[in-house]
Amino acid sequence: MVVPPTHGVKILVADDSASQRTHARAILQGAGYTVVLAQDGREALELFRKEAPDLVILDVVMPHITGLEACRVLKKGATTYLPVLMVSGRNTVQDRVDGLRNGADDFLGKPYDPTELCARIEVLLRIRAFTSQAGPAEQRPPDEPARRASDGVRAPRDFSVGESVHAPMSDEAFLSRMHRTFEAAESHNDPLALVLIEIDPPGAGAVNRVDLAVQTELLRAVIARCIRKIDLVNPRGEGGFVLLLPETHFPGALTVAERVIREARRELAGVAVSIGVSFYPNRDTRTLVDMIGLGEAALSRARDEGGGKICLFQHQAYLYAPD
Repeated sequence: MVVPPTHGVKILVADDSASQRTHARAILQGAGYTVVLAQDGREALELFRKEAPDLVILDVVMPHITGLEACRVLKKGATTYLPVLMVSGRNTVQDRVDGLRNGADDFLGKPYDPTELCARIEVLLRIRAFTSQAGPAEQRPPDEPARRASDGVRAPRDFSVGESVHAPMSDEAFLSRMHRTFEAAESHNDPLALVLIEIDPPGAGAVNRVDLAVQTELLRAVIARCIRKIDLVNPRGEGGFVLLLPETHFPGALTVAERVIREARRELAGVAVSIGVSFYPNRDTRTLVDMIGLGEAALSRARDEGGGKICLFQHQAYLYAPD
């Protein structure tokens, strides 16, 4: 798991409340971040061009240009993944959905806890660090046919028959697809499972990148056999994959995870695979970023236990070691 350092990371905070700007700056500077402040959406766009921040925090309600409008402009002009966190005194489901549909990556209600703010920023920066590792060739915008096919649908089962949801896509495009899938689950209170899969590193010595590339391709084929057409899957760093399983409860996710580990063990000649799983609905999951954070924590727990295990987080962590 990539944990980005705070030193040298610049965050732009836009809020029309002077006290809120001061509060956010104190929290973020205390955590080691460089902070740039804007008093409305228009100034946020001007400062973004000058300062090139790594992450943007936008208040929803601001004069001149609202946070939602600023978010749309920033996301449309971004050539690489730009994490945007929306904050607002209004924190209903509809408010969060509006923020996510306008391109935000996470939504946090005011007044927020300083620890939670920093934790959400850390997750967004981990996602940014992960996408930056893919290189410029992978940082292409979402394909418009796929966007049109999925906008406004209830769940991924409504994708057109000819669309391959299993084909690798840019990280930005996949995150956008994940956000829309989460919105659909949230709107209808449907179950959703996030599955993070990684090949365990060898016990000693450096990783052979040629071997890892071969193992990753074999793992990709194993995963393709273990999931449905409506499930989403994409590469995640070297030797890893992220899956999003719509309409999947705890038992279904565990079944998929066990199948992947058993078949991978056979196809990859004994190479171990670790899996972390998180769920929605869940009392600790209000956004997709929450799901990713819990999934990463579950994956870390599985690997810390020696690898080759499954850790599922639903209210608490459950650890499994398939036979």
